[in-house]
Amino acid sequence: MPTPKTPKGEATRARILEAAADLLIAGNGLNIDDLLGATSTSKGQLFHYFPGGKDELRRAAAERHIARMAEVDAPATLATWPDWENWVGQILRRHEQQQRDDICEVAALAGRALDTDRVTRDLVGGMYEQWAGQLRNQLTDMQRDGLLRADAPVTELASALLAALQGGAVIDKATGSHHHLEHALRQALVLLRTYAL
Repeated sequence: MPTPKTPKGEATRARILEAAADLLIAGNGLNIDDLLGATSTSKGQLFHYFPGGKDELRRAAAERHIARMAEVDAPATLATWPDWENWVGQILRRHEQQQRDDICEVAALAGRALDTDRVTRDLVGGMYEQWAGQLRNQLTDMQRDGLLRADAPVTELASALLAALQGGAVIDKATGSHHHLEHALRQALVLLRTYAL
């Protein structure tokens, strides 16, 4: 992948990549003509920045989607019980602001997990594992700090929290509801609290 050598080149490549990620998570595939129209670029520019063509662009777009997820929903510091409540509240507030037809980064990720491209699936799988690991590490730190019982199954609790977030977001998007995600995350927190000290 060539590195743009000028600020203008970097901006052009970033514009193409953001638009490609938007198309990917909208479930519309990567129609090159749509992408060119959305970014006001030519095929020559597209293949200059993505010489591997559509396959390279799809993988780069999947990586960008995953990076967006890390920017938006990956936990920063969850060291106290109020931190957990605030994190869940932040997710729910953002979710409630979305309309049913709005793109949801979390829900769209589920579709990428079923992608026919093995590289894309592996990228998504790696993102889930990283996300679960971040949650597990936060819980382990709470054990160390005396806020969570030593027998708390931190790996299983992290998986439950992540599944509640992903599954709730998908079901809400499918049904047009704002309640499945909230119920799933709130109950996950109730489970987590059973191990509080």
